[in-house]
Amino acid sequence: MSFIYLNGDYVEDTAHLISHRDCGFTTGIGIFDSMLVKDKKPMHIQDHFDRIMHDSKIVIGLPPFCTVEKFKVICDELLEKNNIKNQYARVRTTVTGGLVKAPLLPAHTPTLVIDVAAAANPKDIKPARCVIIQDFPRIAGCKLENCKRLDYSRSYAARRQAEAFGGDEAIITNTEGNIACAATSNVFIEEKGKLITPPLSDGVLAGVTRKNLIEERSITEENISVERLKSADNIFITNSFVGLRKAVLTPK
Repeated sequence: MSFIYLNGDYVEDTAHLISHRDCGFTTGIGIFDSMLVKDKKPMHIQDHFDRIMHDSKIVIGLPPFCTVEKFKVICDELLEKNNIKNQYARVRTTVTGGLVKAPLLPAHTPTLVIDVAAAANPKDIKPARCVIIQDFPRIAGCKLENCKRLDYSRSYAARRQAEAFGGDEAIITNTEGNIACAATSNVFIEEKGKLITPPLSDGVLAGVTRKNLIEERSITEENISVERLKSADNIFITNSFVGLRKAVLTPK
C-alpha cells in the first residue's frame, strides 16, 4: 500500500483522488517539481520549495500557500509512511489551479499533491545519447519557459523524435535557433576546461541543479549555437536525479 499527500490528508494512491474538472487536467494549468532524496534526506529542499512557490505564482497566479517547514514535515512523513527502502528516492510535488467555474478563470483553491517513489543511484546512470531537435523550439524571452509547467508536450514530442534517430534524449533549440535545454534537463558545454550554459532568457528551465552548479563553480551563461554545441570539448546534461551527466551527440 502506498500513500500520497493530497490537500491536507495522507490517502492511499489507489483512491479516487482528483476531480475530472480540475483545471490542471482540463487545461494544464499547473506546475510540478521533482526532488531527490538520499538516505531519507531531501536534497536542496529550500531550493525546491522556492521554485514551487515561484512557479505557482507565475503560472497559476497563486500567493504562497505553504511554508517550507510544513513542506519538510510532509516529505518526512511521506517517506516514513511509504517505508522507502532504496538509498535514493524521488519526491514529486504537483500544484494545479484546482476547480474553477469556467476555463481560464482565476484559480483560488489549488490542488496540492505530493508523492514519493524509489529512485536510481545517480552513479548508475549511463551517459546520454542526445539528438539535437529543432522541430519543437522553446520560446526565447518567455518567462513561462523558466517554470516547470505540467505541459511537457514539447519535451515529449522531442524525446520521441530523438529516439527515432537512435538517441535517448533530445537537446531542444529555441525560437532564435540557439540551444535551450534537453527534454528533462539543462545543458552545459565545456570549452578549454570552462563550463558554459545558456541563460534563462533563451527559454531555459530554471533547474535547481543548474542554479547550484552556477553558484558553486562560477559557470558562465552564454548563448550556445548548434555549431558551438557540436564543437564543444564535452557536453553535459543536468537535473536533480542525474547530477552532471555526460552526453554525446547522436547524428540524425
